[in-house]
Amino acid sequence: MSTSSNPLPRLGIDVSKLTFDACLCTPEGSTHSASFANNPDGFTKLDLWLHKHGASHTFAGLEATGPYGVLLLWHLHRQDHTVHQLNPRRVKDYARSQGRRVKTDRADAAVIAAYLKASEGLIPWQPPVQALIDLQALIRRRDDVMTALNAERSRKDTCSSLVVVASLQRQIDELKAEVARLDKAIDKQVLENTALQKSERLLRSIDGVGRMVAATILAEVPAISAFNRARDVAAFVGLTPSLAQSGTSIRRRGRMTKEGSSLLRKMLYMAALQAVKRPNNAFHKCYTAFVERGKPKMCALVAIMHKIIRIAFGVLKHDTPFVENFAKLPHQKLT
Repeated sequence: MSTSSNPLPRLGIDVSKLTFDACLCTPEGSTHSASFANNPDGFTKLDLWLHKHGASHTFAGLEATGPYGVLLLWHLHRQDHTVHQLNPRRVKDYARSQGRRVKTDRADAAVIAAYLKASEGLIPWQPPVQALIDLQALIRRRDDVMTALNAERSRKDTCSSLVVVASLQRQIDELKAEVARLDKAIDKQVLENTALQKSERLLRSIDGVGRMVAATILAEVPAISAFNRARDVAAFVGLTPSLAQSGTSIRRRGRMTKEGSSLLRKMLYMAALQAVKRPNNAFHKCYTAFVERGKPKMCALVAIMHKIIRIAFGVLKHDTPFVENFAKLPHQKLT
């Protein structure tokens, strides 16, 4: 949907822990700004403020920068606003392109409103089902605990004090037990939801995709119906290359964009490592072909990550397990 042709007022929102700033741009060209408390009372005052300016339904957006805007997202959706979670990097790049130098909450809300007006093809936010919300919370908590566990292991490896080593070992044992508890909770969450269980089984038909990788894909990628093409999912995850081109002297592909969930990219990397270890499968052949053409091994692994997420889109979109013999895995050209 083209946002520039949408007649709804644009509502840009900059959210912080305690407050949020709103900037309303009407189709007639008038602009209104206000600040509200980031709580249910503030949400009610926002509704009254919007109604006062004849904007009961808006094209709203706020940056996906953390948990502070989640309740506001739900509220706006329930009030029938078309709401978007925006990529902070793209909003920041837009502000730079417009020569914006003022950095305040009110100015940021105005930038978001302008970005909404200038952008096309934005995908409206849809609230996930509760089962996915709970799964995402479990997956992210497990990642936090694993990060702490790996840090304690590293400290133990470089420590010479026996007393400290014993302390570290006790902490390691507790963190390992917590990981085991979270693993059981994740399995229970998937098994108790028929749709999640079916989707996980489809994803695990892909070489290299195990239980935790499948659960992370389901938790970190919104409804497949929100995407039209596999390349859109790859871009959402941040696995598409950026293009670097200037005149005739610079003409190359840059690094991957790294937008979206870093946790999902980490899990896809682990899946790619496992997939290419299995000889004679499609991923191993692709990886080998890349390396034989002189591509760095990391570059080849990123290409496999890209293929895995595109295939994941296919199996979920078409409700069909991955069958290697019928899958087209062309040797993607990396320049």
